[in-house]
Amino acid sequence: MNLESFSLSCDCGMVRHKNDFSGWSDFDKFEAKLKGDVAWENIPVKVPYSNVGISERWYRCLRCSRVWRLVEPDPPFSGLWKEVSSLN
Repeated sequence: MNLESFSLSCDCGMVRHKNDFSGWSDFDKFEAKLKGDVAWENIPVKVPYSNVGISERWYRCLRCSRVWRLVEPDPPFSGLWKEVSSLN
């Protein structure tokens, strides 16, 4: 199996159907799910979503190497789970 066909079939984009969180409980449950799943690796943040007091972590899917950002809620901002489109 070549890596390109494997990454196209990876379902890491389906780990969460929403890009934001309904509150801290929702965020905490999702982050615990990521930390407990061996398919995800926490990696250093290269370019933060915001420079204003928002805590952010990046996770790499170990199946396909896609990188996702997890940004904590900071009301009225409801947090974010989104693929990092470019690491440059």
